[in-house]
Amino acid sequence: MLRLAVLLLLILTTTGLGQESKKWDRIPWTTSQFKGTPEPPLPFLLERVYEEITLVNPTDMIRVPGTDRWIVIQMSGTVVSFNDQAPYDLKTSIELDPCFRGLSIIFDPEYPKVPYCYIQYSYEKKNPEGTRLSRFRVTETSTPVIDPQSEEILMRWESTDHMGGSLHFGPDGYLYFSIGDGQRPNPPDPAGTGQDISDIQSSIIRIDVHDKQDGLPYRIPKDNPFVNVPGARGEVWAFGVRNPWKMSFRPGTAELWAGDVGWEMIEMIHVIEKGANYGWSVVEGSQVVKKNGVRYPVPITPPIYEYDHTVGRSITGGYFWESPRIPELKDAYIYGDFVTGKVWALRHDGQKLVWQKELANSPYQVICFARGREGEILTVMFGKDGIYRLTPNPKANSESAANFPRRLSETGLFSSTVGQEPAPGVIPYSINSHHWSDHTESKQWFALPGHEKLGIYKREKYDHGEVKGLFDFPKGTVFAKTVTYRSDVGDPESEKRLETQILHRLDKDWRAYNYIWNEDQTDAILQENEAIYRDLEIKDPDSPDGIRHQKWLHASRDQCMMCHIWRSGSINGFKPAQVNRRHEGESINQLAKFEKMSLTKLELPRRKPAVSKNDLNGTLEERALRYLDQNCGHCHRPGGGGSAAFNLLASVTDPDQRNLFIDASQGDFGIENAKVVDPGHPEKSVLLYRIAKNGSGRMPKFGNDLIDQEGIQLIRDWIASLDPVDNVGDDSNEMGKFLKQLDSWSGDPQTIQEPVHRWTSSIESSLLFSIELGRADISPQTRMMVARHLKDDSRSQVRELFERFLPTGERARRLGPDINADQLLAVRGNFERGEKLFFESSLTCRNCHQIEGQGRMVGPDLTMLGNQRNRAHILESILDPSKIIEDKYRGIVVLTIDGEIVSGLKGKETNDELTIIPADGKSKTVLKDDIEEIRELDKSLMPERLLEELTEQEAADLLAYLASLGAKTVQ
Repeated sequence: MLRLAVLLLLILTTTGLGQESKKWDRIPWTTSQFKGTPEPPLPFLLERVYEEITLVNPTDMIRVPGTDRWIVIQMSGTVVSFNDQAPYDLKTSIELDPCFRGLSIIFDPEYPKVPYCYIQYSYEKKNPEGTRLSRFRVTETSTPVIDPQSEEILMRWESTDHMGGSLHFGPDGYLYFSIGDGQRPNPPDPAGTGQDISDIQSSIIRIDVHDKQDGLPYRIPKDNPFVNVPGARGEVWAFGVRNPWKMSFRPGTAELWAGDVGWEMIEMIHVIEKGANYGWSVVEGSQVVKKNGVRYPVPITPPIYEYDHTVGRSITGGYFWESPRIPELKDAYIYGDFVTGKVWALRHDGQKLVWQKELANSPYQVICFARGREGEILTVMFGKDGIYRLTPNPKANSESAANFPRRLSETGLFSSTVGQEPAPGVIPYSINSHHWSDHTESKQWFALPGHEKLGIYKREKYDHGEVKGLFDFPKGTVFAKTVTYRSDVGDPESEKRLETQILHRLDKDWRAYNYIWNEDQTDAILQENEAIYRDLEIKDPDSPDGIRHQKWLHASRDQCMMCHIWRSGSINGFKPAQVNRRHEGESINQLAKFEKMSLTKLELPRRKPAVSKNDLNGTLEERALRYLDQNCGHCHRPGGGGSAAFNLLASVTDPDQRNLFIDASQGDFGIENAKVVDPGHPEKSVLLYRIAKNGSGRMPKFGNDLIDQEGIQLIRDWIASLDPVDNVGDDSNEMGKFLKQLDSWSGDPQTIQEPVHRWTSSIESSLLFSIELGRADISPQTRMMVARHLKDDSRSQVRELFERFLPTGERARRLGPDINADQLLAVRGNFERGEKLFFESSLTCRNCHQIEGQGRMVGPDLTMLGNQRNRAHILESILDPSKIIEDKYRGIVVLTIDGEIVSGLKGKETNDELTIIPADGKSKTVLKDDIEEIRELDKSLMPERLLEELTEQEAADLLAYLASLGAKTVQ
């Protein structure tokens, strides 16, 4: 009996083990219908050439005149050359100091008769003169070999960053080269060099390198535009550029074209003209950067073409196509983008854009272009990714786009689309930490084609020096995520599907698609490449009126790729720390499951699981950093494209490498001594303010409609914990007690006005009070009551912190840039509210205008304004302040013999002195003997777009007050 029992037990155990083992047998995914793209294939492919040549971080590539060789300058400190006929011979032309960062190279126009080349490079970032233009002798002109000992430094300048880097001899024989603003991205142009021609930064330079003058190793051409301007650098040909990365002359003309890398939103192409001002840092293209920034008195020349950061993030200027190999590109300007790897072409007739087209796409970083003998343009990639040429795409005219699955049910992902049952080989998975997505939930799946496996645990080195692991996915991999919401928060049966998001690895890059679910929830339809907003109405007891109204953004494909761009990791959720957990209903860790299913090529190391914002197994700091990583780190990381210079990757462990404890560089919102993060002081931390507010300047600025109350509480508590020794005190407990009392109070709402306004007496206290109001266990009606007390507050910085507690219909609707004057004039204003707005708000009117003795006397006294102009005339003068400028209020610019530039209104004048009153009202007196030149401004000192941040009613109130001044009757 005992032997029989043992045998039976053995059989059962073995069978169970066999079943358990069989459970993890991999089923290949063979039903994928993701082939090509829904758009017609791009007309060209990028085909690698010179495959045997390995370049290391090239930055410029040109032909060696009179030879069959290319020469390439590299950031690594070497210049190499190779012939263009196989077998290619890569030779070092010159090797410089390892600190050398090459930017551009050009040979003398008389080469090889005049055996010299010119190199623009950066030597030492911290050296005030660490960036140079140098001339070198070429000792062997055919190879070529460059003598490092022959260096003659022609010019030096300071460049911490944005060094520009493009050298070209013009048809006039002079050398033109580009220099950026030389500064870190943030704050934008802190030194103000963009509009300052007393230095050579942010400029296109033109010099004669074949002559010398006044002790200079070059000559400044007499027809340069600023030669005779006191204090100006005569070498400047044009200015107001941010980081002009690669220029070229249009063949047969003197037209100089430049790609100018933008700051926060815009990438630009300029045609560089003599003496022109391209606007940096007052503007970047069509976007205003500094509303009240000092502008040199030369009109701003707009770019001939620009694109925003939904298309690309860092332009690389190119050349004009002349080769007969692709006739349709004849005379087209070819340019690209460093971040997205895209290549485009355009034509411009001098007045307008006549044609523009995307030619090809790549997963590489387009660093520069090179022009061959017959005018063919090659594309050079950064890193070690090689050199490419455009070649017609054989599938360009195919019907592959028509075969792309237009319905989710056609993709091969689900055996039952309605039931969301995955097809064989499609694997559901879970992650530890989700990003904030307006109370929606999601389910995820991934599928590797056939028997393909996850690649070797890839190791990627970030700028902060830490090495982290990332998965490498085979071509054809698909990730899917279905996003759902409840139309009734308390009813699970009310769940509805919004969209199924798809990421598909096509060749070497990822493509993003959205399938929007139909009303009867039977299928989802492929969204075109355009953003669509959907209004959602949700029963929610935490909303003031029991109904939550929110907008859901069905993002366009381009918008999706702003977060999933390859430099940000592409697959933000599927990382080892994220999938290190059990999937719902399963018995083993997902990493172990992937190994058992033979989805990987090797054993996966077990990293510490990522923690969610509510996971108390993680420390406060771990949860906060993971939250910032998930919601902000795809942009705010090395190479991610975020304009603020800090790093929010959770993998950064050194606080100094996060670069968070710095002054706020893009607006302090009225917070005194504001920092991005002020340790121990959440009320002074702009990062917290931005994620807690509505309106302009809110972060994240893309992808969600609602503020995450739990998220802002987490970040507030983390900042407060950073430096408890220096913490000046925390009023949250006292605030909490007040809110508890308030929740049980049922008297006249007016009696709470005093304590509410006490807690909102400053922007700092308002920030903390708004967070505690959301944190406290009180009714939404109480929150709404408080918010209603504050919705007429003259300080927009305060109102925007409390708007989220109001019903949707009561929230502010701001005017924005497109102001309809007739519609605004039809709104009746309240002059008493307008008076408060004028004197007590963040508007700057009182800084320049006096009313009955109050304010500064820079511009006209407005005491009798309503007796002189009606509301329509007043509005016109606000919207277009430069349309009519009275002579006595026309600004002037004074250039001193020391090169100082002072602009403002002309004040008191004597035989010896002249007083200038700038826009800030702080008068400056200049000796007339020190004045070199005086010019009148063609623009009003009054800033434009003053009303954009106001609501329609606020603007009407302001107009009513201004029109009442001195009038016989109040209008």
